[in-house]
Amino acid sequence: MKQYNKNLWPMTLAKCALIVLVGLVVYFGIGFYTKIEIDSIAERTVVTQKRLIALQQEAFRSESDIISSLIFDDRLCKKMFEAKESILGKDELRRELLERYAPLFEKLARHGARHLQFHLSDGSSFLRVHNSELSGDSLLFRPSIARVVKSHKKPIYGFEIGRNGGAYRAVYPLFYSGEYVGSAEVSFSFETLKKALEDVSKRACIFALLLEYPLLEKCLEKRMLEEYRPSFIDPAFAARRGTLKDLEILKKVGFKADLLPYREFFEVIEDDNIEPGQYYIASFIPLTLIDGKRGGYYIIVHKDSGAIAQVMSIAGIAYWALALMVFVSLVLTIMVHIYRLKAHAANIDSLTGIYNRRGCMKRLKNGNGRYALLYIDIDHFKEINDKYGHETGDNVLKEVVHIISAHIRKDDVFCRHGGEEFLLFVANVNEAQAAAVAEKLRKHIQIHRFKKVGDLTVSVGVAVRERNESIGSLIARADKNLYRAKNEGRNRVVGEEA
Repeated sequence: MKQYNKNLWPMTLAKCALIVLVGLVVYFGIGFYTKIEIDSIAERTVVTQKRLIALQQEAFRSESDIISSLIFDDRLCKKMFEAKESILGKDELRRELLERYAPLFEKLARHGARHLQFHLSDGSSFLRVHNSELSGDSLLFRPSIARVVKSHKKPIYGFEIGRNGGAYRAVYPLFYSGEYVGSAEVSFSFETLKKALEDVSKRACIFALLLEYPLLEKCLEKRMLEEYRPSFIDPAFAARRGTLKDLEILKKVGFKADLLPYREFFEVIEDDNIEPGQYYIASFIPLTLIDGKRGGYYIIVHKDSGAIAQVMSIAGIAYWALALMVFVSLVLTIMVHIYRLKAHAANIDSLTGIYNRRGCMKRLKNGNGRYALLYIDIDHFKEINDKYGHETGDNVLKEVVHIISAHIRKDDVFCRHGGEEFLLFVANVNEAQAAAVAEKLRKHIQIHRFKKVGDLTVSVGVAVRERNESIGSLIARADKNLYRAKNEGRNRVVGEEA
């Protein structure tokens, strides 16, 4: 019959710590789940945007092929052969081609075409329909022209940066009587792709293009380079002046990133200042140039239609519910602790800290085992109170309890029965063993020197519980033996076999 643990705080604090720990685990779990859901939404958005860009590039390619089949005919190939062989004056050939293709280019330009250009077989520019005053310069620095000149076999498609800026180019080799005589080029600007994609997305997306600044310095004419400004995201990349205005939402939140090395990534941004609760997905998709190298980024800012806001709303509700559950759990735990403290206080003797009579009876209520009772009484205790005062008497009671508590087992139940009387229930012993325990305790008390009082003795009455005997009956028999010990001169142990 183990003594009730009077220190309940460690267990209560351990329970509170466990509640907080579980709460933290769930808190981070909610955050992890929220991040996974938002990342999933953003990843699907990026995949959709990549498909849109690829489809629009394919549309440019198809449109270029149609233009090529319609206007790059045998007449053009013959003129390019004559220019190569210098049969007629090149200026006259340029004039003839310009008269033919200038009206066609005006129509193409209204549909987004940016360049229409013809190159000689050595890679030099023969005629820029869009800028007829400039010709004769070598274009072999451009990978597309170099590849066509070298291969002479098939058209080349892709994004490329030339002297006048970047564009989606289609370069077609030209042949006359089986001989390679040059190439023809048609190109579309990024602004054309941007307008087409933003129209498809119904203005839910903003498309921008950042290009490597060192690459622009290498390829662009000085007047064209002045149209580009370093990006606030990464100064190593630049964009046209108007493009940076499209990225105002990123600038407002102070977004910056190291864009090298190239990688595909996204960032979820919340616009708290203008439209609280509105989220944007900023996607960064590397731009592959016509030679297969990376040269910049497509930046797509997608205005979320509510999917992310819904996930965040659910997460917010979950956080509040978790906080409420943790709070209620902590309150209930503390309330239970307070209730147990009160219940414990009702069962504990406030002076000595051991069970009082009520606590003792409660502990023994369901005990059906074999045990003996030691009924202990301090001899001449009234005289101690009268001579030294009640404070000294209280200290004597505490010292006696301390001595006895130090020499009993954990399964024994020790309580104050009232005044200077104590009950010690010793488990699983017969009368002889119980008498030996009582005698040991009596001797320890007898040899102890009490403060102010000095020597002190106790008398003990011993009784062993009979089968199905009530506690009241057992106490009465032990009390009778205690009475005999008092009558026989005190400072002794008396049992039923004595």
